[in-house]
Formats: sequence, structure tokens, C-alpha cells
Amino acid sequence: MPYVKVAPSNTSFYNTFNLLLGELHQLAIMTIKLLKFVKFLSYYSYINYMDMSATCVMCGKKSQEYAIECSCCGNFFCTEECKVRGHQKKMSHHTWLDYKHLYEKIMNDPQVRLITVCDLDGEIMYSGHRQGTKNLLTPEESRNSLELAVRSWKIRSQLASKIGKGKYVLAEYEKVKRITMPLGENHLLYITTEVKCNHSTLIDMIRNLEWQ
Repeated sequence: MPYVKVAPSNTSFYNTFNLLLGELHQLAIMTIKLLKFVKFLSYYSYINYMDMSATCVMCGKKSQEYAIECSCCGNFFCTEECKVRGHQKKMSHHTWLDYKHLYEKIMNDPQVRLITVCDLDGEIMYSGHRQGTKNLLTPEESRNSLELAVRSWKIRSQLASKIGKGKYVLAEYEKVKRITMPLGENHLLYITTEVKCNHSTLIDMIRNLEWQ
């Protein structure tokens, strides 16, 4: 923006006028720079907003294509291999892969919706939904439901010396069935199924699985 200096006739007036013109010129330049900066910030914010990619916690790769969110820990993994390595820690004398294989066997029943393996303190060892299944509860509600099931099981276990050890607990709702049952001595299986699931057959199948 050109700055034209007015030739003075009244020295005092035109000195003031020229000073004002100079300040307006500087203000215009600053305004243009500010608008450019705001435009840049808007573009940068838009790019970040549109970035839906996730970073693999194992190898650091970032992509929108292959991110696998784990329902056990909430982390993202770029491949199944990274997911296995990220969970390969000892849990009692079982590994994360042991629970994964158990999950896959139980999921052979097409009526099963969700499987969670946890210890008696409610710490999740493995958890997963059937692909394509719509979650009826929020993550927080699911966690509260699991904690309630674990507490209820521990309370019932206090009566084991008189009535024997619990085999399973079945709760049937309008939309789902929920099964809680022991897995060995120190873990629980928490399973939800469709209402039409033959829970007796499912429970018998699970109890016949080899699990030491």
C-alpha cells in the first residue's frame, strides 16, 4: 500500500496529518500480516482436525489405514504382529496369546457378542467384541458393568464353603444375555450374547476347553 506524503502549507496541521497518515499506513500493514497469520492458523488447524491417523505404540508408524485399537488397553497398533508384541507379558503363567486363542474359540459361537477375561481384581487380560457388533453400552458403562460382575462373584464366593463353588451366573435382559463364570482359580470370563443364544451349550463348551 503506497504512502503519499502531503506537501505542507500549514506546517503544524500538515505535520500532524502526515503523522496520522504514517500511522494508518503502518496499521494497514500490520492488519494485512495479521490476516495472513490467521489464515495460516485456520489452515493448520483444519489439517490437524482432518488428521484421523493413529501412531503404533510399538514401532511408531502413523497411518489412517491400518490402526488397530485394542479393547484391552486402548492403544493403537499398525499390525497384528505389533499388537501381539505389545501384549506379550506374563499374566500368571498364561500369555496374552493364550487369552486371544481362548477368545477365538469361544467366538466360534455366532451368538457371542463380547468376551472379556479378567482377574479377580477386575484387571482386564483380554477383551474384544465381535466385528460389526454394535455396542449397547458406553466404554465407561461397560467397565462399571464388569466391575459389578466381579464384585458380585467375589461376594458369592464367600459362601463357597457352605454351598460349593460357583459354576456360572446368568443374567438375561431384553436385548442380551450376560454370563459370568470362573476361568481357572484366579480369573473370570465375562461374556455377553444375543438373547437367542443357547447358553447351556455355550457354557458346556467353555467348561470343556483345556485351561490349566
